[in-house]
Parts: sequence; C-alpha cells; structure tokens
Amino acid sequence: MAAFSASSRAQTGVYGMFSAGHYSGIGVGYGTAPDQSGGMTARGGTFGVYDNFAPFGPVRFGGDARFFIQNSANSTTYGNKLAGFLFGPRLEIAPPPPIPLKPYIQLEIGGVGTNNGTSTSKSTSFAYQVNGGVDFTVLPHLDIRGEYGAGQLTSINNTNHTLQEFGFGLVLRL
Repeated sequence: MAAFSASSRAQTGVYGMFSAGHYSGIGVGYGTAPDQSGGMTARGGTFGVYDNFAPFGPVRFGGDARFFIQNSANSTTYGNKLAGFLFGPRLEIAPPPPIPLKPYIQLEIGGVGTNNGTSTSKSTSFAYQVNGGVDFTVLPHLDIRGEYGAGQLTSINNTNHTLQEFGFGLVLRL
C-alpha cells in the first residue's frame, strides 16, 4: 500500500533542456522563394514547470508551461530565430519503484515568434503543439528527459507552418 500512496502524491517539477526546433513551410528559409516550401533549424533552450495536481495511482493529470528561445547563425546576417511560450494539460504515467521511467504527453497552445530565417524582425502567431517524452530517474528528485514535439504556427503570411521540437535535459522534481 505504501508504493500506491507514494505514487499518488501530486508532483511539481522544473526543467531545462537543450532544444532544437525545425520550422518549415511556404517561404521559410534563406533563399526560399515566397511561393516555395523550405525550412530552417535553430538551437537553444527550453525551460518550464509542470504540476501533476490530479494524481490517480500511477496516472497523473496536470499542466505544463514552458518557454523556449532558439537562435542559430547561418550564412546570412539574419540567422534562424524561434521564441515562444506554450502551456496546456499533461498526462504522465508513473509506475511504482523500482521502475525509473515516466512517459508523458502534453497538448500545448500559445504564441511563437520567428524570423523565417529571412528577416531581422520576428512575426508572432498562435501555435499549438503535442509534446511527448520520457523522464528517467537517475537520483531521487532528479530525472533525465528526452522529448519530441510537433505542431503548427498558424497564419504566418496566410499559411500554416510546421514546427518540430527536439529536447534533452534535466528535471528537478520538487
């Protein structure tokens, strides 16, 4: 019974990840014509907090809020720039010890700005993304996280663009 009650407690965590975003669509990327599809990749960091405020045994419901900033130089003076804030519900499965893996999925909405790799200024639009990953416990209250997310930025230059995010980092469970 102790394992069940331990896995039933709410859990809050803060995290930081090295992240890379790949952004693609019509007119994206230096040298891409406004009516052709292209892409760009930027690297940086993702930082956030989650709270599993509704635990039911090993199933934990909660919320996540994050921001990311990514900027990579390329062969132009513009660089590839992505920055955003996303938040939304999350679901985590936390098996009892000694199983150290906690898979999760989250659906997030918010705003993301990008320069499309073609401008000095950024355009911001509504964005949504589904992120999924696994936290692997290495020490009490410390996890290694691997994550992938995919979604869209809407209505930039009257078209939707795809955003994929890859992340790897640390989670400190409070």
